[in-house]
Order: sequence, then C-alpha cells, then structure tokens
Amino acid sequence: MENTEYSAVIQDEFAELTDTPLTSRRYSDSQIEMRANNILRELWQNREQMWGWSPTDPTIVIDPAKGLELLGFDFFLEEELATYDSDQGHVQVAGVINRETRRVHVSKKFPMSVVSFTAAHELGHAVLHEISGPIHRDRPVNGESIARDPIEREADKFATFFLMPAKLVKSRFVELFGTENFSLTEDAAFALTCDSLAKVKKRYKTRRDISRLLASAKSYGGRNVYSLADQFRVSVEAIAIRLEELSLVQAPTARS
Repeated sequence: MENTEYSAVIQDEFAELTDTPLTSRRYSDSQIEMRANNILRELWQNREQMWGWSPTDPTIVIDPAKGLELLGFDFFLEEELATYDSDQGHVQVAGVINRETRRVHVSKKFPMSVVSFTAAHELGHAVLHEISGPIHRDRPVNGESIARDPIEREADKFATFFLMPAKLVKSRFVELFGTENFSLTEDAAFALTCDSLAKVKKRYKTRRDISRLLASAKSYGGRNVYSLADQFRVSVEAIAIRLEELSLVQAPTARS
C-alpha cells in the first residue's frame, strides 16, 4: 500500500488526525493521548499491509517511522544532521520535520532510545501542530525532562503516550511483577535483587530508585525477563517516569 493510500485510510476513518491544527491551539494530555492511541490503533489494524506480515506482539507496531508513513510523510535516518547555536552553545540537531515536502529526518548519531523518542516527537508535531515555516528543527529528546516550550512539551507528551501506551505498559508490568501497585516487601526485594529488604532499602532509597530498578530488571523471582526499557525501546529513566505516572510503583516506606 502506498503512502497516499495510508493517508486516505486515516482521512476516512480518523479525519481529526489530519485536520490542519491551529498554531494557537493547545491540547490537554488526554487529547494528546487519544491521538497517539488512534495512530497506534490504525497501525495495529493495518499491520499486515504495512509490515508485510502480521505481528502478534503489540510492541512491534510502536514504530514512529510507520506512524509518519501512515500520515503520508517520508522518514529518513541520517548519519547526522546540522548544528545550530543556542544559549547553551552548539546543539546537534536530532530531528527535522518539513511539512512542505512531507519529510522527516532523524539523526542516528544518538543512542537508539533518543532516536526512537525523537522520531516519535516528530510524529507528535505531524499530528498536533502546524509548525510556523516549512522546516522545524529539534534537539535530542528522550522523555527524561520537561520541555519549557508548550509546543515541544506537547510533542514530548505525544511521544511518551505513543512509545509507552498506558494499557500495554500496565499489562507488561503485571506480567513481569504480578501486581499493578508494586510495593517493596521482603519477598519482592529478594525476587528483584536476591537480597534482603533492609539491604535493598539502603541502596534504593526513593520511589525513582525503585522505578529505575524495575524498569531495567532482567530477572525477577528466579526467572530471566526482557526488561521494560528493552521491550519499549526507551531509556530506563523514561520508562521509570512512566511507571510513576501510571501509579504502578509505591514509594519505599521507612519501616523494614
């Protein structure tokens, strides 16, 4: 199926995604999440045509390049892009979106988690924003910090919702750890680290510490597992933040 056919599918079934957004419009997080989920749903429903086979693992279709293709954009991975001067000095451009040519370019110069998040960030711009001027350049993003500019924050939120969809993150978390509300108990500490609760609490003192540990865990309860960071192809910090947003991790208590 060609790009134009994919665009027609979107226009017919999800017309709101291709309506030209107003530059002055701001979106709530729930509106951004709905649009990200709509793209993911369309990718899943058209996975056989787009991939040439029918993936059964939903994380396979979490592909920002395919999302851009769905909207009629061509996607290119480049060895590197330009640099520009900012108040922080020379900044390496990580992503470029050009609405006139309907092209997105992303630099391969960064870790894959940054490449993936930057591509999803550009997809967010394509879905949400009418960028002023034909070309918009972005610095590296990985979901670990909050953008100050409202437009960039919205694109970052879109990337978070697209790469780490709430329902799927919760499902995979429960598969790995057996709960939707992880609490650091004696049993959980041993399952996670093969160490006592007291020793684990000395090393991991905050909720974020525990979230990072869970996000990067490659074993639990004596079985090898595929870490959440690896499953969703994002940084440990990004998925740790997402676990907290979804209230999947309790802060450690002072009592042992």
